[in-house]
Amino acid sequence: MLLDNLSDFFQRGLEYAWDCEHVLLKQLPKMVEAASMQELKHALDLHLVETKGHIYRLEQVFTRLDRSPAAEKNEPIRIIAAECDRIIGHIDRSALLDAALVFYGNQIEQYEVGLYESLAGFARTLGLDEVAGVIDEILGQEKYAAHELTRLAQSSINRAAASVQNPRPFALI
Repeated sequence: MLLDNLSDFFQRGLEYAWDCEHVLLKQLPKMVEAASMQELKHALDLHLVETKGHIYRLEQVFTRLDRSPAAEKNEPIRIIAAECDRIIGHIDRSALLDAALVFYGNQIEQYEVGLYESLAGFARTLGLDEVAGVIDEILGQEKYAAHELTRLAQSSINRAAASVQNPRPFALI
């Protein structure tokens, strides 16, 4: 897709968001399964439900704009998801793995916050206030998810992880 104007860039950003949410639709169940702390499982599972809603809202946005998502791939999210999968395969189910899940989850959430903040700003600039409102709804949920992950890490997960030694040797290469 050639980018000739802000509307084109907005379209590309929406496609990145679309791909990101679909990657998370596959990634979050793996993270839920890998988590050992029930509260973390619940937070990730709740965000999975929200992710399905984000996809629905993005479908509404594409419909309102009389557009459809193209095949733009969101490589940063794909890289973070792949790295998360790699860690899940190398760290035993424990508080240490929970800390790693929060680490990758927060990277994803912060990326999404930046993505949706930019998209909402583009929509407002383009006079698409209703679309900006829909994007703001998604943005609010992304910010809350990031906050929850951080809260869980700071309240218990990180302290528990500090005392865990992974029995299998694992080297980041």
